[in-house]
Amino acid sequence: MAVKTAATAELQFEGVAIGKVRDVSLNINRDALETTGIGQLDRTYAYGIRNTTGSGTLMYDSENTATRNIMNSLLSDSENLSNVKLLLDTSTSLGTIEGQILVTQVGVSVSVGSLISVPISFTVSGKPEGAF
Repeated sequence: MAVKTAATAELQFEGVAIGKVRDVSLNINRDALETTGIGQLDRTYAYGIRNTTGSGTLMYDSENTATRNIMNSLLSDSENLSNVKLLLDTSTSLGTIEGQILVTQVGVSVSVGSLISVPISFTVSGKPEGAF
């Protein structure tokens, strides 16, 4: 069994790999809806609506198209969704999650003696595709 590391992972924006990614997280949640009826002594639940969000930190690289495009997406007046794909291992299709996203936050952090970092946040619209 091979444990994967960041060296095997890749984050893509609109089909183009983002050059330098410090970290990325993807959170998939499903609500628990209470279905307990009157007279029942134990609570019962059913699955509710799914919600998928993500965040990460990119390293600014003006030569990387995907990095520039994700940063500029919030400056655009377009209402089109973007596609993001997280590959945990670029050598296989397992561990790939993809979805249409709204970029909800982009920032820039500059410190003396450090690389320029770009924190991002996004929300997936609809069901994410893929498998772990």
